[in-house]
Amino acid sequence: MFKSLYSRLALVLLSVFLVMAVLLFSLFKEASIGTQNEASQRLHQDLATNIVKDLGITSHGKFDPEMIKEAFHQMMILGPTIELYVLDDHGKLVTYDAPEEKIKRRTVDLVPIKQFVSGKADLPILGDDPRSLHKKKIFSAAKVMANSDGKDKFVGYLYIIIGGEKFDTVASALQLSNAWRISLIGIASSIMFLLLVSLLLFYALTRPLRRLTREIKAFEREDLLDNSRYSLNSNLEKTNEGELILDKGGDELSQLKRTFHQMEKRIAAQLSRLNKQDEIRREFLAYVSHDLRTPLAGMKAYLETLELKQQQMSSDERQNYLKKAISNGDRLEGMINELFELTRLESNQIEIQKEEFAIGDLLSDIYASLENKAQHGHVKLQIDCDKPEALVHADIAKIERVIQNLLENAIRYSPNGGQVTLKSEMTVDNKVRLSVIDNGEGVDAKHLPHIFEPYYRVSDNKKLQHMGAGLGLAISQQLLKLHDSQLKVKSIVGKGTTFYFELS
Repeated sequence: MFKSLYSRLALVLLSVFLVMAVLLFSLFKEASIGTQNEASQRLHQDLATNIVKDLGITSHGKFDPEMIKEAFHQMMILGPTIELYVLDDHGKLVTYDAPEEKIKRRTVDLVPIKQFVSGKADLPILGDDPRSLHKKKIFSAAKVMANSDGKDKFVGYLYIIIGGEKFDTVASALQLSNAWRISLIGIASSIMFLLLVSLLLFYALTRPLRRLTREIKAFEREDLLDNSRYSLNSNLEKTNEGELILDKGGDELSQLKRTFHQMEKRIAAQLSRLNKQDEIRREFLAYVSHDLRTPLAGMKAYLETLELKQQQMSSDERQNYLKKAISNGDRLEGMINELFELTRLESNQIEIQKEEFAIGDLLSDIYASLENKAQHGHVKLQIDCDKPEALVHADIAKIERVIQNLLENAIRYSPNGGQVTLKSEMTVDNKVRLSVIDNGEGVDAKHLPHIFEPYYRVSDNKKLQHMGAGLGLAISQQLLKLHDSQLKVKSIVGKGTTFYFELS
């Protein structure tokens, strides 16, 4: 029943207001009684003193029962709600005008009486009620002095309970009077009004939270890869470029809403990227299975032919078939090695051994190893090194592998008569920048953010000519990450491509 936040807040608020109502009623009652007691005690503050002065209740230095009885009779006629008691100097009841069975307390505490008589304590002061063992009531009191041998002698106190039993009966009836009912109805109405306003306020405050809850539930039901789901939020807008932006708000709920939608966008983007990666991975598996089967099938075909027809073949034909089988085996081995190398790089299983070497020596060795391949592809390979003696601190074998990958790609994708340049130059921060520049067909801008991703292929036009699995750029990027560097690319379709990185 109370599952929603609003219902729980309403229940808590109702409980708080009920407690407040009880406390207010109690305080109102105590305040009313306290005000009434103070007013009555102040009004009757001199009552006992006047009685002691005007009525004689002592003779021969002690209390006179007959005089006390007469005084009590006169006072009860004038004030039927008061109760009169005479106390000795120890607080013990000497006489009183009340049925014997109503007296429950025979001794009265003199501390509040002395405070009252001194006139220094704040009113109201409550004293013991002889007709009850627990009640405290307002009173008036005065010292009783008896004349003995021409001298005044202190003999006790005249103790007058202002609100007696009759007063209690009348007061109980008055509590149900119109004034009390109006007061209680006013307090109850005020509390109910505040409760209603508070509930409406809580409802307004929790409305954005309920809306966000609905959007989260809709998010659970929607296809995360469907961009149309963003129309769920009417506060989402789009820029001119179509990029999704969020409404601006300052309070916590707005921040929570904004954070949720940012998380929603990020999850959708990540899932889209994972879906794309999965699609690329499936394409890669299809490519790899085909690429692996091709050299394997060729090698098997040559060997089977050699086995079946070796008696009819000349020595040169047998040697040619063996060379072709070995060539296909080398091709298959190279592709498998690339796959294992990328796997080891991605799982951080390859360590580098850094050393200092001159960049010019490395470029010369690479040029010598690839010059024949460039000539065979009718491509001009040249070196442009402005500072051959510049030293770098790196794993020379890994850097050589990166540059060879880049040069082989550049030669492969350059047209007949094209030119590939391996360039070395110093940067402003004293690093060596190595660039591989070709004037080939270039790469479309839409492919540039993805060409370093494993398994990604820009085109399949020339893959039949190379010996790998199309993982050269991904492997090169991983090798450079081990050197705290990064492979970057610039390309213009139809004009060529430049791959470059920096070493320190």
